[in-house]
Amino acid sequence: MRTLLLPGLLALLITACGGGATDAPPTDDPAKLAAPEMGARIRAMEDTLFAKTVFDRRGAQALLDVYKAFAKAYSTDSMAPEYLFRAAGMSKGLGQPQDAVQLYDRIIKEYPKWGRLADTYYLRAFTIDADLKEKGRAKTAYEEVIARFPDHRFAQDAKAMIQNLHYTDEELIERFRRMNDSIDAAKAKAS
Repeated sequence: MRTLLLPGLLALLITACGGGATDAPPTDDPAKLAAPEMGARIRAMEDTLFAKTVFDRRGAQALLDVYKAFAKAYSTDSMAPEYLFRAAGMSKGLGQPQDAVQLYDRIIKEYPKWGRLADTYYLRAFTIDADLKEKGRAKTAYEEVIARFPDHRFAQDAKAMIQNLHYTDEELIERFRRMNDSIDAAKAKAS
């Protein structure tokens, strides 16, 4: 009896709410949405994900997939490189640095005039360095930042990163501790 009642109530509810056969069914495939609707879906997903106090790995992966789907479906939209950039950051956060580097490479190749290209080159180099631990490849990537964007703030950061490439994490920590100690000593002496 219950199995017959539930479909009947569901049909009554759909009819009462105006959902007839002529209405387009809602889609769970974001790539089938128009760009503005897909953008709205992305914003809603971001708001939900970033409002959580604990990391939602499943939600992050879903958002990553929607970012990439948008860029695929609307590659000429001005938001496509931005969503790919966010997808790269999300990939890095999900522990997928190689995917992040591939997304940065895609932005560089497909959107060579994008306004945040310097950021893209630098974060690509930083990901290769910090996450993939490929020091030789990182040096080359940092040098590319310097060559392409010599007046950008990231050029100075890239130079500093190159200087520190040969140090281990422990050596860097010790080096910065000693620098802080000498600064503190100089301040105390000046007082």
